[in-house]
Amino acid sequence: MAPPPEESISTIVVGVDGSKPSEAALESAIEMAKKTVSRLLIIYVCPLPAMPLVKGFPGYPHVMTSLPDLEPKVPQQVIDKVSPILKEYEARARKADIKDVEAKIIPVWGSVGSGLVKAAEKEKCAMIVVGSRGLTGIKRTLLGSVADYVVKNASCDVYVVRR
Repeated sequence: MAPPPEESISTIVVGVDGSKPSEAALESAIEMAKKTVSRLLIIYVCPLPAMPLVKGFPGYPHVMTSLPDLEPKVPQQVIDKVSPILKEYEARARKADIKDVEAKIIPVWGSVGSGLVKAAEKEKCAMIVVGSRGLTGIKRTLLGSVADYVVKNASCDVYVVRR
């Protein structure tokens, strides 16, 4: 028996950063969520500087040895800049009749791609939607690609929007 239309059957995660490719990914994710009656989770991944040394070494007793104080936190300036964009994206999804939608900023030690994959795993999502800037050659090699990382490392389906 099929679930009632107002009940979410899965979660779709879409990674956004305010760029045109991520906006195209958002539009595709909204359409997919609408067609599949899915929950839509809009995520902005905030990469943080390298994680500080956490293990004590002989001769260095002042080095921290526990992780509780190292919980990643989003800088206030990022929250101030990104929150209005996420609210607008959330409103766009609600206007398209997506009833179960949430937008959030996720802080990570490491890359945007790894943060997106970890968030999707934590949410047990069925699909990740990402945009692609279409970099090729040396730029792609030097700058890396969030879409490439997600495709290679996600444990769920990945939909890459190329526009």
